[in-house]
Amino acid sequence: MRPVYLVLMLVLLTSLSGCLSGEDSSDEMPSSYVVESTLTYVEVEAKSAYYQDGVAASWSVESGPSADAIEAAGGNVVGVLFSLSYGEDESSGGPVCTGGEANQPDTITGSASKGEWALSAADENPGSHDVNLTWHNQSLLSGVIEGLTKSEIEAQLAFGEEALGTYELSLNVDAEAFNGALCSNNDDGEEVATVVSLLVLEFSVYNEDGEETSVLAVGDGSLPLFMFVAWIFPVVLLVGYISIRQRDRFHLDLDFSEPDNEVVEKESTSDGETLVDSYRARVITLSALYVAQGVPWGFITVTMVTFLAAEGADAGDLAYLLTLGTLPWSFKFFWGPIIDRFQIPEFGRRRPWIIIAQTGMVVLLVTMLLVPDLTNNISLLGALFFVYNVFTALQDVSTDALAVDVLQPHEFERVNSYMFTAKSLGGIIGGAGLGTIIGIVGIKGAFLIQIPILISIMFVPLFMRERPGEKRFPWDEGDAVEVVDEPEKSADDMRDFAIIFRNIKTAFSVRSSQLGIAVSLTISLAFILIPILPLLFLQELGWSQEEFNATKGGIILIVTMLGAMAGGELGRRFGGKAMLMYAALGASLTTLAWGTFDNLWSEGWFMMLVWLVHTFLWAIVSICAYSLMMRVTWAEVGGTQFTGYMAMMNLSAIIGYQLAPIFAERYNYQTIFYIAAMLETFVVLAALLIDPEETDRTLNVVV
Repeated sequence: MRPVYLVLMLVLLTSLSGCLSGEDSSDEMPSSYVVESTLTYVEVEAKSAYYQDGVAASWSVESGPSADAIEAAGGNVVGVLFSLSYGEDESSGGPVCTGGEANQPDTITGSASKGEWALSAADENPGSHDVNLTWHNQSLLSGVIEGLTKSEIEAQLAFGEEALGTYELSLNVDAEAFNGALCSNNDDGEEVATVVSLLVLEFSVYNEDGEETSVLAVGDGSLPLFMFVAWIFPVVLLVGYISIRQRDRFHLDLDFSEPDNEVVEKESTSDGETLVDSYRARVITLSALYVAQGVPWGFITVTMVTFLAAEGADAGDLAYLLTLGTLPWSFKFFWGPIIDRFQIPEFGRRRPWIIIAQTGMVVLLVTMLLVPDLTNNISLLGALFFVYNVFTALQDVSTDALAVDVLQPHEFERVNSYMFTAKSLGGIIGGAGLGTIIGIVGIKGAFLIQIPILISIMFVPLFMRERPGEKRFPWDEGDAVEVVDEPEKSADDMRDFAIIFRNIKTAFSVRSSQLGIAVSLTISLAFILIPILPLLFLQELGWSQEEFNATKGGIILIVTMLGAMAGGELGRRFGGKAMLMYAALGASLTTLAWGTFDNLWSEGWFMMLVWLVHTFLWAIVSICAYSLMMRVTWAEVGGTQFTGYMAMMNLSAIIGYQLAPIFAERYNYQTIFYIAAMLETFVVLAALLIDPEETDRTLNVVV
């Protein structure tokens, strides 16, 4: 077995072992804690009405109109107080009644409920009583707590969005009247005044030393700066030496965007209606499909992560969720041979798979809407995100295969930039868009909004045709012909698994293709920062969810698009491989400075500056890495091999996510930035020995 395959298997098994550890990825142990709390009553309704005897009256109140007051009190609703007060209005019933007869007491029953929580209480008039429905563990608010972890304490005191929304109330009057031998009084009901208030609990958990604790906090360990400088600066010097003395030997001047065999640039036309005939149709279709991929990507990595961080999730929870959401993308290369092998040509080679994928995405969103209390069950949420991203990854593979099928060679660079921009636009919708309004519509509202967006995009593949003669629907007439690139190969041969896998093995026999695996597996290791940044900004620096979402899901994505466009242009001017290494080193030094100047973290301008600079540089790294992977990919298995590289980049992200809670448990924020800076240099070393021309030079001569 080749060493590179063994290393890949070990990395894969390591990442999977982290995934299976579940949501409790930290080693948080039970200890002694004290809770200090403040309980605030937020009035949501006050009224007085007459209630008929024996007729139950039911109504509901909403937390929405009082959202500002609830948030000001701490935002954590733990109960409903339903207060009732009433007199006695029994009246004389006949001429022989003196009016001095003893009134019979009425029974007034009030009930309050919120989901599975419910309580009823009754009393007799005249007087008053309360229905005090609470769902938190009040015993934790006094004395020393033993035998529980911080997370377990918070789980019994904080309920997030589950406790907001609609509260059901009911009131029933059982009237009684004096009934004597000569006199009977009348009592048809009772006038009852009611006040409904929400109980909002704000609390802090302190350890036995009296220090406040938080599930969002990272560790307090540290490593000295010189340890990381001793690694990073020699890498900088090495790249500097190669740039000056060994540029040709290490292929630093090679332009990735224009293969040597591409001589004449053709003109794209839009004369027909199908994708192979119309450039306009190709651009619109591929861009729309990438918007559909960007929306869930932005929602999961920005909105959902930030929402859970604000709700009390720790680094382990966020890393677990991101891991399960990313895992299907790491195995998406398995889809390549499947969609190549199983096709329905009369409906298009790729179109049926795209429609299946988008249908699955919509079904999973509907499922998430129907599951109660989803955000408080990280395991179930992660499982649903995993399945959801299985379909999203399937759409990605099918869309990339469609692009390979229908794009003309001279269109790759330009249309790829459109697709990347479209995905970023979708990310802005899912990140900044949904992240800004999630405080208004709630997490389920955010799920709901995505459904019509995806359904509307689904109409694009539903009504498109890849080639002339294809059917849109089974009842249409059509006579599509399968496209076979080489006359001597039949369509069945082209889709035979044995041939596909033999070609894949040949493609990865080239040394530079194997080194491409190393680049892919190291490029996203520094993603340890993705679950850490929400904790830093929200917990330590006091940013609101809306501010963080608008920044990461808005301006950061815009800068990412600008960096990608700049990366393509700079790669053409100064060499793609060189720009990859220079940008990665620049990003590493930026991250190192980010951690070093922690005294400036409270300054908004500094945090935005380093974040934007790092984002811009890493976008250059990413776009140049994609170009490098395209360069070492053999065209015979282009879709599958390139998808494999992309999948391994996602596997790299998973490894980074899994490392995040490990580092967060042990080290402070500053040291985590240092570690990320060091990890960002690994891709430089991995790319250093790649010969981008080796695949074309070796395999295109052999075949």
